[in-house]
Amino acid sequence: MREAIRYTLNFLGLFWEEVYEPDPIKHMVSIFPEESEFVPVVTPSIFVGSAALAYFGGDKVEVKRSPPMPSGFLELNKERSPFFGSKYSFDCERLSRTNPIFRKDGNILIGYDLFRTVAYFLMGAELSLGIKQVKTPDNRINLAAISEIRGAEAKIPAADLHARLLLSLILMLHKSEGLPLVLKRVSPPGRRGALAISVPVQRIGRSGSLIGKLKNILRKREIWIERISKVQDSITFFTGRGEDYSPSSIGESLLNLEENGHEVGLLASPKASVSHDVILDEYRELAETLKRGDLGIRFRSIESTVNDALESAMFVKARYAIVGEIYQGFGYPLGVSRPLKIGSLWSIPTVGRVRRERIAEVMEEIAKRGSFVSLDAMTELSVLTAINEASSREIWITTPSKMIERLEGLQGVKGAFRYDRRYLEGKITSQRQIDIQILVIPPEGKETVLEVSLEEDKPHQINLRI
Repeated sequence: MREAIRYTLNFLGLFWEEVYEPDPIKHMVSIFPEESEFVPVVTPSIFVGSAALAYFGGDKVEVKRSPPMPSGFLELNKERSPFFGSKYSFDCERLSRTNPIFRKDGNILIGYDLFRTVAYFLMGAELSLGIKQVKTPDNRINLAAISEIRGAEAKIPAADLHARLLLSLILMLHKSEGLPLVLKRVSPPGRRGALAISVPVQRIGRSGSLIGKLKNILRKREIWIERISKVQDSITFFTGRGEDYSPSSIGESLLNLEENGHEVGLLASPKASVSHDVILDEYRELAETLKRGDLGIRFRSIESTVNDALESAMFVKARYAIVGEIYQGFGYPLGVSRPLKIGSLWSIPTVGRVRRERIAEVMEEIAKRGSFVSLDAMTELSVLTAINEASSREIWITTPSKMIERLEGLQGVKGAFRYDRRYLEGKITSQRQIDIQILVIPPEGKETVLEVSLEEDKPHQINLRI
């Protein structure tokens, strides 16, 4: 559940820290997750699920077969997402007709285990159920089955909807206390989300016969990935033991891709998702070809569970993993629209494959939500289409590694603030150089966006009249 808490709070761009006991001088609002240890309540607080029950008493209803079946649904901005496990009710003011949200003594109580629900999505539990054809016979993810199980469309990032509910409650407390809320915007200034165009290279189209090789030499024919490498935007090519090549057989081309600003990762076989020996063998070949480690992995498909695939990636100390190929359509099979860190490994969400008839719709969704995702492009034309559609919507076209660098940089941005009912004063520091936007939401009036260029370990002062 700890990963779920970190993902949720970082997704929202909050300045936060984990403490044993809140400090009323340092902290404006506190969040008590499920099964928190009992400490004095000294700030306006949000109590989640079982923590609310422990602090305030109430009624608990255990719902059988939940998970996998939902015990209820969160509804927010005309979208809905399931929640799981027990439900709680309290003898106090109910704030929402549709959602189990309550208020007592200036605190907010959430009537379900929000972080446990997020954790259920993050660990890919739905993809491991083995029911209702969650995976197709060739082990690709069936979004229609996921939607049926959730009782909500898979194109809605289900876990993120719970995070947005939490943000609305934090903002409610801040405004009721007359306090501003300060947030970090995740996207780079001027960008609306981030897209890693993922090119799984199944075959390169180069003839293996002697005559074919001679024709390629005489025509100076390029393989298609070499043509794509000339685009200015950074693309990510995943290569493995394909139908007509191996990484070592095209080593020079792969090194040239990285020299031109692109990224090369491992296209791992389905067997590698369950066998440490297989993934180690495939990983070593590419690492030796590129003369480096710390590679990312894109699994063609997974033979067992998401957890098994992530454990295989962790075994070889991969930088990140992209798990699960989507059968058709567009959606968020893990329920998240941003990368998440599990132990030392980053998991990058993938949302589908470029299809010309739906690419504009997909890009609109990415821009609207500010998603940081990967999207498969299988041909030269689909890569160029994705670039054009993303660029026209101010989406940052980048690689998974650069996404991770930005997210790690943002997590290293810390802030301390003081508000005296007229001025917001604060100090922001960063562990590395980074350009960010700071959003200040006042108790009343218009929001303020500050563009800040932070230098490594150099404090930046904020003094803003609100």
